[in-house]
Amino acid sequence: MQWVLLVSALASAQPAAAVPLTRSVTLSVYTKKAVPVDDLKPEEVVITEGEKKRSVLGVERDTRPLDVALVIDTAAALAAAYRSDLVPAVMEFWKALPAGTDVAVWSTAPAKVSEFGADVAATDSKLRMIAAAGGNYGFDSMVEGCKELGARGAPRRALVYVGGGGLQTSRTGTSALMEAVGQARATPLVVLVLPAGRDGVLGGGPSSGAAYSWDVQGYFAQMSQAYFGWYVEALSTLAVAERLRQAAADLNGQYQVRYESEAGPGEKVKVDVKRKDVRVRVGRSRPDLVPAN
Repeated sequence: MQWVLLVSALASAQPAAAVPLTRSVTLSVYTKKAVPVDDLKPEEVVITEGEKKRSVLGVERDTRPLDVALVIDTAAALAAAYRSDLVPAVMEFWKALPAGTDVAVWSTAPAKVSEFGADVAATDSKLRMIAAAGGNYGFDSMVEGCKELGARGAPRRALVYVGGGGLQTSRTGTSALMEAVGQARATPLVVLVLPAGRDGVLGGGPSSGAAYSWDVQGYFAQMSQAYFGWYVEALSTLAVAERLRQAAADLNGQYQVRYESEAGPGEKVKVDVKRKDVRVRVGRSRPDLVPAN
């Protein structure tokens, strides 16, 4: 009996074997022609966490409810193209979102144009009645959008900004928006329209044609990286529609990918998809509630 007790004590003193842990990462996959990929297979996905390659356990379409807070630039800087280019592009984007998506719209006046769950046609009419003028106070609208996204608590939440870079703000304002996006756990999707140069040709570099008092392009690029989002620049208002088609494809082509991990804080996740001509955005990674067997 004493030997049995001794063996039992020694066994309990041994360090417990590491229990496999599973994590899930959100993945958006769509083609270069802005068509969401709807048939992604586990064998096409390669996940690296830190420096370690992980086993992919499953790939499922992410069809959880989605809320979108959309802010459109109604300031004087883009007034000439507001009704002709921006509003049609935003409406096309809305109609292309996953079925059941709830959208609320803000202007950069700042003002709320429509509530979550509003009708797309009614919102279109309201947007076309707005006389684009004044300054761009989109930061205030984006902060309000984030607050509402957080309060509603949808499993998927996106903050979309469509407009120019002449946003009126301060250091306090930029910090407030970064904090609001984080608290709402929103995915920022930003289409920034670059200003025209003296010859009317739009440039694509960080400083070409830009006359901003602060680094708005760097700010949105940093935000998209920090919160697993998406930031692109439109070289003209005509290009906004194509950029928003890509954003809609991103939201329609989302997956939840489960993979085997380890206990402890998760490390940076890198995902490669073994398929030609696709674009991939890696979202948040989180531990699953049930460990892997």
